[in-house]
Amino acid sequence: MLQTVNLSLSSPPLTQECLRNSKVYLFLLPYSTIASNCNREKIVGCVVAQRITTAMAIAPNELVNTNQGSGYSSEDDYDGGNIGRNHLVAVDSGLFCHPEPLPTPMGIPRLFVPCTYRRQGIASALLNAAAATFIRGCPIDPKLGQVAFTQPTGDGKAVMLKWGGDSMRIYEE
Repeated sequence: MLQTVNLSLSSPPLTQECLRNSKVYLFLLPYSTIASNCNREKIVGCVVAQRITTAMAIAPNELVNTNQGSGYSSEDDYDGGNIGRNHLVAVDSGLFCHPEPLPTPMGIPRLFVPCTYRRQGIASALLNAAAATFIRGCPIDPKLGQVAFTQPTGDGKAVMLKWGGDSMRIYEE
C-alpha cells in the first residue's frame, strides 16, 4: 500500500527506521462484490504519522508576499527579534518557512486520498484521528504548532492549511 502512495505522490520510500517510529491510519469504506456476495472494505485514505523533534514554522503570507527571494542574507539578519524579508527558507508548493527549528512532536510524511474520494472530509478525519491518538493520553493540537508536514503537494498544502491553520509547520524527512 505504501508503495502505491509513494508512487502517487512521487515520494521516495520511507526508511525502515521511519516506519518503526510511525503509525499508519487508514480510512476504510464498505465494499461489496456482487459476484462473491462478500462484504469487504476498501482503503480510501492513508496517513502516516511519525515522531519528530523539530520543524520550521510556515511564514505568514504578508511576509512571503514582500519576500523577493529566499535563503539567508547578511544584511537581513535579525533586527530586534524580527526576521528580515529574505531570511526565509523556500520549500515545495510555494511555501516559505522560518529557519529556526521549533519543538514539534508529530510529523506527517505521507497523506493520501485518491482523487475520487477527495473533498469528503477523509483527510481531515484521518488527521484528527492521528492527532487524538498518536501519543497515548496526550492529544496533539495542530493549532498550537504541534504537527508538521513534509513535502506537501499543492493539494496537500491546501489540506494542511485548512486543517491546521497558520500554525502548521514543515520538517525535512
